[in-house]
Amino acid sequence: MAEVVRFGVSIDAGLLANFDKLIAEKGYVNRSEAIRDLVRDRMVQAEWEQPDKEIAATVTIVFDHEVPELADRLTDFEHEHHSLIVASLHVHL
Repeated sequence: MAEVVRFGVSIDAGLLANFDKLIAEKGYVNRSEAIRDLVRDRMVQAEWEQPDKEIAATVTIVFDHEVPELADRLTDFEHEHHSLIVASLHVHL
């Protein structure tokens, strides 16, 4: 584990009370654990917002095979956007 550094934080009493409620609701052991998660989340968000970063995502579509032509329309959409869609998976539920 990396070296842990202690530091102080000044915070409004009302905000701290709300934060403590959130910590209890989410099941954090202590404030430090919650703050570490918040910092990590914000750092990931900042990285995603960088315009030069490549990001991968999934889109899940659940649809009724009985709807006329819907499967064909989805296939056409995949072909029209082949530079963005690198894979598709068809699963029967």
